[in-house]
Amino acid sequence: MGIKTYEVKLKMLGPVHIGDGSIRTKHEYIHDYYQSTVHVVDKVKFIQYLKGKNLLNKYLDFLKNPTKNFRESTLKFFLDQQKVKKSEWHKFVSFSQRVNLGKKENQKNSKKGLNDIHLMVRDGQKKVYIPGSSLKGALKTMIVAKYNNEDDKNYYSKIKVSDSLPIEERYLSIYQKIDINKKDVGMPVYRECIEVGTEVSFQISIEDEVISIESLESCIKDFYHNYYEKWLIGFKETHGGRLFEDGGGFPDTKKHNIIYIGGGVGFASKTLYYQRHNYTIAKQKTFNILKKRHKNPYAKMRRIPRNVPIVLKGTVNLAKNEYYQQGMCQISFNQK
Repeated sequence: MGIKTYEVKLKMLGPVHIGDGSIRTKHEYIHDYYQSTVHVVDKVKFIQYLKGKNLLNKYLDFLKNPTKNFRESTLKFFLDQQKVKKSEWHKFVSFSQRVNLGKKENQKNSKKGLNDIHLMVRDGQKKVYIPGSSLKGALKTMIVAKYNNEDDKNYYSKIKVSDSLPIEERYLSIYQKIDINKKDVGMPVYRECIEVGTEVSFQISIEDEVISIESLESCIKDFYHNYYEKWLIGFKETHGGRLFEDGGGFPDTKKHNIIYIGGGVGFASKTLYYQRHNYTIAKQKTFNILKKRHKNPYAKMRRIPRNVPIVLKGTVNLAKNEYYQQGMCQISFNQK
């Protein structure tokens, strides 16, 4: 019956992070707090610079004798102590990225520096991309929710998704994890993400018409409808959720296909409990699972709360005063 190929466009409505387990430590970047920027150091150029300034031994001592004071253990502090001017940074900085911090962290703790930054996956040329397996996995979850065919390997072997085209560094930013419930709480987790508004291209090939694009879009719409009506909408009733909504955290999605992809998107968007069961049963089953996985706070609860999981995974861009759901994307298909 042949193969049909479609161009897939994925538009970021929230920052997307797909990691490979790599991190960037506080000795590999300079955090310019007042400019909300991270400057990533080229290690070879940095060592050459230190040698030229007779600072290499001091830097090695700095690494060998870490202080418990977080701010004093950062690369920015070392450079300031050695009177390395900001105008000199370009000699060893590889590239820069914007940092988006949550309000709580911004007000109290950010001047001391960031934690390790979780990095995006990169290809052999060190270019950021989204693996086709990540998108296919998200689509499969939505198909399984409707057709209950998770174990049909032959079926899914006929759906092939390419890796995305490479994504330029200028479309990346650092975002802080924020948990939203009664209030928004900035967590000490920082991720390199594809920036909101970025469009990423893939190809999807469907063999023997195992599923039509219309049916695939129906799976996507049904999944998001259940996700929204049985779980997401509940956060609009919380204080933190109302603030999140005021900041645009619940965009108008009626005319679009919505999908969640990548790390930090939350339990409800990657599982089938709210797809296969009514609200009450789904909440009970989810609570039982999370109580075993996370004794704090679930095992301490005397009753099951309105929303389970109890937090919505989000983040914020304070420069724009905009809130986002982590990993939220708009997806569209065009036949080639």
